[in-house]
Amino acid sequence: MIITPKFQFVDGSFDTERVKLVCIPDDKLGRVDLCIKDPDCGWNIPIGQIKLFSRDLYRDCKETLLDATTLGEEIARRWNECETKR
Repeated sequence: MIITPKFQFVDGSFDTERVKLVCIPDDKLGRVDLCIKDPDCGWNIPIGQIKLFSRDLYRDCKETLLDATTLGEEIARRWNECETKR
């Protein structure tokens, strides 16, 4: 399936059968991003964010970062595994 995002500084489309989903935790920024990794340019294009806390406090983020990362890695694993079955 061809997907065309409308992100600032990003042009073009990608085929969901060619890309991989990766989980990128960032302790410094206090977030976990799900990104599409484009094999042609190697960019990680963020498409989602995992947030397991309701208050925007850094300490809450720190307490949930490991679980959010684990969830993100599981989502990415399932996405990538699904693509190999096609």
